[in-house]
Amino acid sequence: MTDSVETQASDKEKHAGAREGFENLEDRGSVLFVRVKRIDGERSVPVVVARAALEAHFGASQGKKDLANAYLAHRATINAKVLELAPAGDVYTDANPMLLGAGDFE
Repeated sequence: MTDSVETQASDKEKHAGAREGFENLEDRGSVLFVRVKRIDGERSVPVVVARAALEAHFGASQGKKDLANAYLAHRATINAKVLELAPAGDVYTDANPMLLGAGDFE
């Protein structure tokens, strides 16, 4: 009985994690908006990733949710680049997000 309750809880966490990934992404057609948490976990960096970058380096195509799927599949690489380029402090805001293009990943 305990195993099935633990399994159900684990399944719920997996599904919640999948939904959470998409909830934090906003496909704006030519760009993908995402928030990348800093290492301290308290603040995040608002980032706009160009479609061209996701297509050229991460396999995105023109389909529905392709930008989000490409980001989710390569989020460790993309987030590492964001954290590498983001200066200390809160320089970026929703109105002035970090912009990442194809050249940032070459």
